[in-house]
Amino acid sequence: MSEQHFPPDPIGRTLTALSRGAAVCGGLVLTALTIMSVASIVSRALFRVAVPGDFEMVEMGCGIAVFAFLPYGHLVRGNVIVDFVTLKAGPKLKAALDSAGGVIYLAIAALLLWRMILGATDKLSSHETTMILAVPIWIAFVPITAVLLLLIAVIAYVAVQDVRVVTGRAAPRP
Repeated sequence: MSEQHFPPDPIGRTLTALSRGAAVCGGLVLTALTIMSVASIVSRALFRVAVPGDFEMVEMGCGIAVFAFLPYGHLVRGNVIVDFVTLKAGPKLKAALDSAGGVIYLAIAALLLWRMILGATDKLSSHETTMILAVPIWIAFVPITAVLLLLIAVIAYVAVQDVRVVTGRAAPRP
């Protein structure tokens, strides 16, 4: 998101900062996983010894990282859009369709959040751990749940911005 598209309102600035922070954390997790995977592969090739639990860490870390990128991706409208139908549509129609899509995305994110909370409580109550490292599985649900809350806030914010365009209270985005 370039500075000229930086939201002028405090809510937009806060959501942008939080979304960027989550995306950076997701990138750091992926970087750490990459380094660990390379170390495990090299160690396996040279010494026939792998990093213990490398697959477990990659599994949990990738799940966390994927969710960490969602809020920023939506905020900067980086999601894949098939726009051949709306190619010649006006900005208000596009904003109305984006807003409707946002409502659907909001429902999906809320459903995911609900299921993640149920999954976390189930894993916590059953004391389920990973096979090799014995890391409690519920731990991976905590950052994912936090990022889903942020995603819901971002989706709602973007949908409101689209409604403002539809009602004429805001200029269409460039």
